[in-house]
Amino acid sequence: MLERLRENFNRGIERLRWFSELLGERIKVEIAFFKLMGKAEELKRKRAELAQAIGEKVFESRQQISVICKDEYIQTVLREMEMLNEELTDLTERASNISRPVDPGKNA
Repeated sequence: MLERLRENFNRGIERLRWFSELLGERIKVEIAFFKLMGKAEELKRKRAELAQAIGEKVFESRQQISVICKDEYIQTVLREMEMLNEELTDLTERASNISRPVDPGKNA
């Protein structure tokens, strides 16, 4: 009887160990996901600021449409916005890849 009790206790410990490993891995994944999403939100805010800057410049130059397309500041901001869009897309893809659950019992 004591042997059976010891076996059940050991199985319970193994299950607890498995569950804690699974929970630990999932917490790591969630933290990484939230970090990426935080960075994505920061990029979105920066992009919104740049869009607002372009809007102000366009409003100031509204009488001269041809000047708007050739304005160096607007061209620079547009290029920066394109880079932010690419980075934002990359972060979103990484976040979607990271959110997959991982089984710590299997070696990946």
